[in-house]
Amino acid sequence: KMRNIKTAVLVLFLISTITLNANTRALQKIYESEKRIALVIGNNNYTHKRLATLQNPINDARAMKKALKKLGFSVYYGENLSVRAMNKKVSKFSKALRGSGVGLFFFAGHGIESQGQNYLMGTNSNIDDKEDVKYESLELTKVLEKMQDSGNRLNIVLLDACRNDPFGRGGEGGLAKSTARGTFIAYATSPGDVAEDGKGKNGVFTAQILKNINKAGVPIERMFKSVKVGVLNSTNNRQRPWTNSDITGDFFFKLGTANSSVAKKTSTYSFKTKAKDYFSLTINTTPRDAKVYITNIKPKYYDGMKLKKGTYNIKVKRAGYLSKEGSIELLSSTNIDVVLEKEQQVYKPKPKKRVTTSRDVTVIDGLMWQDEKYTEAEEEAYEYNDYEGRNYGKMQDWKGAINYCKRLTLAGYSDWRLPDLKTLKRLQNNKNKLKNSINHFYWSSSTSGYSKDIAWSSYFYDGSVNSSNKGSYSCVRCVRDGQ
Repeated sequence: KMRNIKTAVLVLFLISTITLNANTRALQKIYESEKRIALVIGNNNYTHKRLATLQNPINDARAMKKALKKLGFSVYYGENLSVRAMNKKVSKFSKALRGSGVGLFFFAGHGIESQGQNYLMGTNSNIDDKEDVKYESLELTKVLEKMQDSGNRLNIVLLDACRNDPFGRGGEGGLAKSTARGTFIAYATSPGDVAEDGKGKNGVFTAQILKNINKAGVPIERMFKSVKVGVLNSTNNRQRPWTNSDITGDFFFKLGTANSSVAKKTSTYSFKTKAKDYFSLTINTTPRDAKVYITNIKPKYYDGMKLKKGTYNIKVKRAGYLSKEGSIELLSSTNIDVVLEKEQQVYKPKPKKRVTTSRDVTVIDGLMWQDEKYTEAEEEAYEYNDYEGRNYGKMQDWKGAINYCKRLTLAGYSDWRLPDLKTLKRLQNNKNKLKNSINHFYWSSSTSGYSKDIAWSSYFYDGSVNSSNKGSYSCVRCVRDGQ
């Protein structure tokens, strides 16, 4: 009987081993055939006063790009991107995802929750209040929808974005809960909390991802349990990462060591040209962001570029500095420093204001508004949109509206401008104080982060906001500060 028991145990072990090997071979086939594509973005240098400059997001993004490439991902990358640039990156990324196996989106920077939706901030996001968030950021739902529409096997979203609350309201900072079919989402912290930037060169959350992402044979859910424990220990339980998963199968960033073919696929390599007549050229500039040009060859300059021996004409320039030009006879690998001198500031007196009293103005809440009188023919043209081929001074396309205000001299002032959307909305709410106004669209100077051809206008009839093509025609009412 004991021999029979041992035989049964041996049979069960063999069956389990065969099943395990079959599963491993199936995973190998999937990993060898499917494509892995990632988009990695890190934003440090925010320009708006309500969005603090961050320390580590670019370090986080660069480290994630390097780690993902080693794991077989093709990586689309960007750092310190504007809202428009982020949208362009997402568009290219979503097109590349079609027909792929795994898509991954990583973002490090400022994130905001507004009315139950998540928004990721570009470096130029201009948010004075909650109403600006929708128009001045990248909506996370848009990224999730594009990833889902690609039809790939699995999507992963990693967000180290809960850095601070720019509006200073308790319980509203960070990112809200998002869900997406067939997607695994991991946040740096729980909804409503703020993540820590870390004392090292990486944020606490990203540092733990980098620590665990290369562990072989660990499913993604178990890996992020280790990430959570690491973050809790590093922050003395102040920060608690949060995940949401709607995936039904298993995903491994790295299979077990037995999968030699995958190991081969994720290996990295590089080749360097070794030729006696090729030398590297590096030009270190002060200031560091000065542009370097080699004017007698077509290829653009980059640090360490390989060039044949010979003579090269060099030009170094930057706005606000005196340019430098010269030549280098390249006979060996060369590393030189070029320091630019600042231009002397030339005093330019402000032009005298031209005075005219042909039109009146209206002062509302400390702002001086142009008060135009419309002729009966103009009002009729506006009402029926019958302005084609006509030249009414107050009906312009967007660029014409901006130039109209710049050229305006009125009531002794020549510093008139086209109002931004927020300022125009203030006027619309007080339009009853104006001597003359028409129930028509009025241009603002505010543009859309999604298209260079779109600007915002306000409809004075009901106060609604409209995104209009810059080539269309709308009314113009100029404004200036003070009385």
